Amino acid sequence: MCPELYSECTLRAELSPEVLSALEEATSDVVTIEAGNDLVTSGEAVSHIHYLLRGTVVRYREDKKGQRQVVGIGLHGEFLDIDSFQLRVPNYSMRSLDTAEVAKIPFDGLAALLCRFPDMVRTLWTSTVSEGIALQYWIFRIGRLRGEGRIAHLICELAERLRQYGRFEGGALNLPLRQCDYAEACGMTPIHANRCFASLRERGFVDVKRARTLHVLAEPELRKLAMFNVLAVGSEGDASRNTK
Repeated sequence: MCPELYSECTLRAELSPEVLSALEEATSDVVTIEAGNDLVTSGEAVSHIHYLLRGTVVRYREDKKGQRQVVGIGLHGEFLDIDSFQLRVPNYSMRSLDTAEVAKIPFDGLAALLCRFPDMVRTLWTSTVSEGIALQYWIFRIGRLRGEGRIAHLICELAERLRQYGRFEGGALNLPLRQCDYAEACGMTPIHANRCFASLRERGFVDVKRARTLHVLAEPELRKLAMFNVLAVGSEGDASRNTK
C-alpha cells in the first residue's frame, strides 16, 4: 500500500495520525475506475466503503425509463459511501466522471477501527450528519428554485467545498462536470441547463475559459441568485458570505 494513503483526506484534521495509519492498514485494495464506469451499482450488495484518492464521482439513481437523477457528487479526499456500512445494499449507483482511484475499506476492518478508536465514530457520525444537512439543501434547490438558481446553487456548493479543501484558486471550478451532469443534478433537461448557463455567462456571473473549467466571476451575485447558505455543504464555513 502506498505511504500516506489518506494524506489528502478531508477529515484529516479530525483524525489522529494513529487513526490514519490504522485506516491505511485496514485498506484492502486500491482500484482504478475508468471514466464512465460504475464502482457501486444500485441493488447489489457491497462489502466495503470507498475513499476517493483521485477523481470525481457522482452518486445517482435511475427510473424505469433510464432517466438519471444525480443525488451527490464526490470529490477526491472524501469517503464516498459511509452510509453503506449500514445499508449493505445501496439504493444508488456511483459512477466516475474521470479516471478515478478508489481505496476500499472492508466493513469488518472498519468495525474493528470504530471499536478501537471512539473518536473515529464521532468524526464519521458528524460527516454523515453533514451529508444529511447538505441533502436537505439539494431538495430545496430542486423544489424551490428556478433553473438559473438551481445551477447557481450547485456551483456555489461546489465552490465552497473546494474552498474548504484549499482547491478553489482564482475562482476556478476545475471539475470534469458536463452540462448534462449539472442538468441531472438539478432536475432539468440538458437543453434547459444550456440556456441557464448561457444566461449566467451573459450576466457576467460565470465563464468557461477551457473545457470543463468553470470560472466563478461574481460569487456574491451568484449566491444571492441561489439563496445560498454555507450550511448547504454541511459545514459552518464562512457565514459572512451567506445570503441574507
